[in-house]
Amino acid sequence: MLIALLCGAVVFPGLFFSFRKGLRDTFTHWSEADVVCVSERLVSAIHASLATAAGVTVVASCNDVMTDSHWLVNWFVLFGAPYMACDIFAMYLSHYHTQRLRGHSSSLSGHSLQTVKAFLSKDRMLVLHHLALLLIFMPITLFFRRGLGDFFIGCLFTTEFSTPFVSVGKILIQ
Repeated sequence: MLIALLCGAVVFPGLFFSFRKGLRDTFTHWSEADVVCVSERLVSAIHASLATAAGVTVVASCNDVMTDSHWLVNWFVLFGAPYMACDIFAMYLSHYHTQRLRGHSSSLSGHSLQTVKAFLSKDRMLVLHHLALLLIFMPITLFFRRGLGDFFIGCLFTTEFSTPFVSVGKILIQ
């Protein structure tokens, strides 16, 4: 299972930094805020697509909703955990560069506690969502459910279905 965690720790930050480099080199007229924001949304769309695919696979393979088990549940929870941490960092970078572009004084001086506080007050619910998934639901899924309810966890994975469309829509608006 450590392999799934390591794969996620390589894949999601790797995608984010690869998209940043590729977009910066391709769209030279874009600001750093645009590059970071689009990179964040592309990685989010990829993670959500993978979560949806994992959810559909798990749900389709379960006959008994309580007792059937599928290896993909624990594997994807571990694989997706680094995404949650990486996405918080990407959201912070997006906030930082956007505020800097707008000329806000706290962002002009660089990364600071004031910049972090501004980010947390702006995106409080999304950060809380990521932290709850990482710190509460991940341990419950891996250690406390005793292998029961994989069907329902697969259903929770499929709730990410709309995210790629929302992300691509925001990119197109931008």
